[in-house]
Amino acid sequence: MKKTLTAIVVLGAIAGAVAYKLKKENEEKKYLDHELDMLAGEDEAEDEEEGNVECGCDVEEDAQPQTNENPMTDEINQELKAQLEQKSDSVISQLAEEDDHLEEERPIQHFVDFTNEEDMEAFKNAVIEKGYVVTRGENPLQLSVLHIAPISRSELLVNVYYLANQAIKHHGTYQGWQSRKVL
Repeated sequence: MKKTLTAIVVLGAIAGAVAYKLKKENEEKKYLDHELDMLAGEDEAEDEEEGNVECGCDVEEDAQPQTNENPMTDEINQELKAQLEQKSDSVISQLAEEDDHLEEERPIQHFVDFTNEEDMEAFKNAVIEKGYVVTRGENPLQLSVLHIAPISRSELLVNVYYLANQAIKHHGTYQGWQSRKVL
């Protein structure tokens, strides 16, 4: 009888943990979608004010998604999105393993490479309008994009998706992000 009761308690705890994890993932997805929609709304409002309908940028065929209605991620296909998430999760895990205080705000640095100066300047102007700080990177055709935030997966992915999307629109390549450890 005790073994049966113990087994029921253990199964209940496992079911509760799984339900909690699924609920948390669903809330994170809703938050991420909401943030992307909010950023998209700002872009649409700016386009209406300026009379612009679309960017008119040529995009590489393999970078275009099959079905993506969000203008903040319209240039990112599902494969690239998964790669960006995997790389971000890896860096977040590495910081967590080093006892980083992920909830503390800190500078987060993203890197974007370009093939020409004109595309780099267009990208720079687009992201500066959204409040990012942009400096030259280590290479002449590389930009370093900075913002201050805690390491929250959902908030971070909003920034990663936006910057990767803008990089593609401006014929650049998003290279990833880094952050110093905060103890």
